[in-house]
Amino acid sequence: MNKIATAPGSKKKSQSSGALHLTKKIDYGIMLLTYLTKCKKGESMSIKSISEEKGLSFSFLQKVARLLQQAGFIKAERGKYGGYVLKKDATKLSIIEVIEALEGPIAIVPCVKHNCARQDCCDIRAGLKRINDDLEDYFKKQTLEKLLS
Repeated sequence: MNKIATAPGSKKKSQSSGALHLTKKIDYGIMLLTYLTKCKKGESMSIKSISEEKGLSFSFLQKVARLLQQAGFIKAERGKYGGYVLKKDATKLSIIEVIEALEGPIAIVPCVKHNCARQDCCDIRAGLKRINDDLEDYFKKQTLEKLLS
């Protein structure tokens, strides 16, 4: 079953329902991280202000922020002017790290990461594994900084 991508903050399904796409959680995570990347050094931003400015679901963005904080990519600043700041350098934070922190390892089909009952008779597993490995390598080379340039 294909997932249908939705625009951030939108409840309508998009016209395109591609088989491979980034999830809403990854989309929100990358948007949050790139937003914080563009902030002045040490400037914290609240999830409320980011969600309002970008038209994103506050509660969902808050959940994503917690996962990114647990992964060590952002940190929470407490107090009246609190919010989140980027903890990891945008030049060193790869997109695959974000994907894996939010959704786990990339696997275009489950059998590329685990043993498959049909692997002895499957003609395409090795090829799919190569494609999956290439996709992982590509996302390892992409950083937040590159995404913004």
